[in-house]
Amino acid sequence: MKLYKVLCYCKTAMKSLKATETAVTIKAPWGNLTALTWGEPTSPPVLLCPGRMEPCTAFRPLVLSLPAKFFYVAIDLPGNGWSDPLPLGVRFTVLDLVPSVLTVVEHFKWEKFVYIGHSLGAAVGKFFNIAYPGRVTRFVELDPVPAYFNSKTIGLKEWYHMYYGNYYKKDNYIKHNAGTETAPRYSYEKIKQLVQNVQCLTEEALKHQLERMIEPAGDGLYRFTYDQRMKNVTLLPFPADFLKKIYTESKTPTFAILASNVVQLGAYKDVAFLTDKTAWPNKNFKFKIVPGGHDVHLNDPDCMAEDISKFLLEDVKSKL
Repeated sequence: MKLYKVLCYCKTAMKSLKATETAVTIKAPWGNLTALTWGEPTSPPVLLCPGRMEPCTAFRPLVLSLPAKFFYVAIDLPGNGWSDPLPLGVRFTVLDLVPSVLTVVEHFKWEKFVYIGHSLGAAVGKFFNIAYPGRVTRFVELDPVPAYFNSKTIGLKEWYHMYYGNYYKKDNYIKHNAGTETAPRYSYEKIKQLVQNVQCLTEEALKHQLERMIEPAGDGLYRFTYDQRMKNVTLLPFPADFLKKIYTESKTPTFAILASNVVQLGAYKDVAFLTDKTAWPNKNFKFKIVPGGHDVHLNDPDCMAEDISKFLLEDVKSKL
């Protein structure tokens, strides 16, 4: 009976939210940020931030499985989806993406909101939450590998050359700062194959991923539209102990969804505190490992939707 009620609830939420999907454009100092929204703007806000080279449409399957009583805003980070890139030229870091979140928050005039971030989006949210404490009421991390990148993963010399030394070599610099008009052109089937080789998406998930990731390039061919610099956004090599200190002192209730395939690869082996609930002194952290790969939120949102829904609704209940 419980499962039946959950299924009925999810179908109702999906139907009501789907009809409200709206594309929006938000002015930023460097250009435009684009996003999709679902729900009523008067409802409690939830901001969703995707990973690198991932458009906001990748959140659609998950959002449509969540409670309809929230206002969801999924953004395209600069240089992703339909958003304008940050100014070309210099290499930027994950911290340079934090103002994108603030721009959206100020646009909607939110005092407080829930944050859901996937991969790089989780790292962006972590730093936003530190810079602007008290604004995020609840935090959901979806396989947040980049958020836990640390100096044990790579030495400082190797880190510098990977992110900076190689970037400023002539050929690489030209490639990373060229416009989309110079991007290679592929058939649609080849585009699908290239993405599948990296992400292993279902056919349905692939449609959502490609919706804002490619554009027609003439002669029946397509090209990717993402900023080439997004392929390797600079992550900062903080010591694991430092990450533990700045993350665990947060008072924001946090729920991490970890992909089993990624856990098995050892992506979190140097940050044992992530899966140690006793390491979080405010007792406000929990995690769940779900079967699947890094993009499991897109491939199989049903494996996490009920847990995330309960987590979001706890905040609503606490205010009643």
